[in-house]
This record gives sequence, structure tokens and C-alpha cells, in this order.
Amino acid sequence: MIDNLFLCVGAQKAGTTWLHSQLENHEDISFSDVKEVHYFNTIHNGSILLTRRKVEHLERLIKNNKHSLERYFSDLSSGKKVDAGIDRLLSPVDDEWYISLFSNKTGKYAADFSPEYALIGKEGFSNVKRISENQKIIYMMRDPISRAISAIKYYYKMHNTNISEVPIESMRALAQSNLILNMSMYDITIKELRSCFNQDQVLYMFYENVMANKQESIDTVCNFLDISKVSIPEAQLSRRVNVTEDFDIDGDIISLLREKLANTYVYMKQEFKLPEKWYNDI
Repeated sequence: MIDNLFLCVGAQKAGTTWLHSQLENHEDISFSDVKEVHYFNTIHNGSILLTRRKVEHLERLIKNNKHSLERYFSDLSSGKKVDAGIDRLLSPVDDEWYISLFSNKTGKYAADFSPEYALIGKEGFSNVKRISENQKIIYMMRDPISRAISAIKYYYKMHNTNISEVPIESMRALAQSNLILNMSMYDITIKELRSCFNQDQVLYMFYENVMANKQESIDTVCNFLDISKVSIPEAQLSRRVNVTEDFDIDGDIISLLREKLANTYVYMKQEFKLPEKWYNDI
């Protein structure tokens, strides 16, 4: 079991990569070897991201370092201690596998920043509690429509697609997918988090406020985790990550998102003091 597990559960394109880059060298936090493990969404949502990453890693080993694989199987057959990294790569993905990712880590917290965990539901969050003694969760949010638009742009960027050439119907379908629409439905995730965790276990943060008060936001996170504060150079605080190119999204897509996310805006206005930059006419 993990003693103290620190998760950042989203939302995608809401500053999670930026926050990771500010905290990745903190002595009290031991991050997974990759920023986004995708374990819980693999188990509870059927995501293929973790499997794809393991396959890609294995392909690189076969191509560039097949001798390490040969040595692994030789050691395995002779009962010798095997390479832990390759063992995790070839082992079944289950709770013990996830716990092993942090077995040799130091620091107060084991940390995993996977935004897609926002969609794992009560069953997934219950799994988090089963494999860790204590949990701290940060849920980062951004104006739902702005976040969705940024995610759409990022999707086409990662697929090397010229967004200006995408048929409107294809973009409408993407806008209504789990990755885009459901990730902006903060009300659903918040209700699930509140049903599974105590109030002091979850910190809700808004991208717009974080970007306007970067060092203060880092201090807030450190207070939340009860770890030492760090003074981060302005150049690092201001460094942009995962930037997507600017492109005007068709008004029909914005109208669609506005309709689908109306209930989310109503809920968020009732529960939080929202940043001024959020859409105010919803």
C-alpha cells in the first residue's frame, strides 16, 4: 500500500502540466517516472493509453536494446534478480503493479498527474482509497468552453491535422466525445470526489487564478500538502507548456458546447466563486 498518494486529476488543458513542472523537483514529492501513468482510467474506463505506452516502450527495447531483454529472461529463468523497469513493463497491470511504481521512491508523497482520472467515477476513486493509506487530490479546472476548445486544438495538433481542413461534422463529433465534453463537466467529477473524500483531502483550483497568481498558487499547493514552500524563479513560473496554436473555432462548435455545458456552469456558479474570465452569459 502507498502511504501518501498525491493525485492531480484534471482537467486536461487546465494547467496540470504546468503545475507538474513547478513541483517535479520538490524534495517531498516523488513523481512517477512519467507525468501521466493512466492506471486508474485504464482499469475503470478501458483507456488504451497505458497499454499503448507499454507497447511503444517494448518496441524501442526490441529495436535498440534487445540484449537487455535477453538478459531479463535469462535472469528470470535462473531465479536471479531481474531488471525492475523491464519487469514492470512486462507484468500485468493491477494494483500491485501500480504500487510498485513508487516502491523505491523517497519523499512524503507518491505523485501521479493524470488528468483523465477526472473520469474514473466513484469506483475508480474507491480504488484510489484501497491502495493508499492517505490521499490528497488536486482538481484543476478552466472555463469549460475555453478548456474544451483548447483540447480540440491540441487533439488535432497531436494528430498532425490541419484544423482548418477538418469537416465541421467531424469536429462536432469530437466536441461531444468523452475526452472533450465529459472532461469539462466538472459538476459530475466534483460530486464524485465529494462522495469519496473528505473536504480537506481535495483542493479545487482554477487555471485562470493560477496563471494570474503563480507563486501564490504554488504556496497554496504546498500548504495543502503540508510540505515546505519553494520559491520558484520567475522564468520557470512563466514558462508555457503544451501550447496550442491559435485558431478560431467555428461558432457552431461553440454553440454546441454552450448548450451541452449549461448545467455545469449553473452548478459551478452555485458552488464556487468563479474567475471573471469564465463565460459570464451562460
